[in-house]
Amino acid sequence: MFARIWRGIARTSVIEKYFHYVSERVIPAYRAASGCRDVWVLRQPQDEFTSIILLSFWESRDALDAFADPQLKSESLRGERESLLAFESTAAVYEVIVVD
Repeated sequence: MFARIWRGIARTSVIEKYFHYVSERVIPAYRAASGCRDVWVLRQPQDEFTSIILLSFWESRDALDAFADPQLKSESLRGERESLLAFESTAAVYEVIVVD
């Protein structure tokens, strides 16, 4: 299993607009992707800024490599750029190791 971590930063004043976009377009895209086991949205408010992490888990590296994240497509993100101050253009990928 693999974990995919994407990070962004938004102004706290517009974070709800961004989360609406995530719940309407991004989360459904993850959940519809073949091999996606789960996806979580994490946030950490810090006064006027909020850090965001999208954490997803994938059955295989092939399934993850086949995924086209809607946030990383410039045409789909164009309207949302005003909400994000900074974001990663790529996501970090880790192999999940389970220790018994």
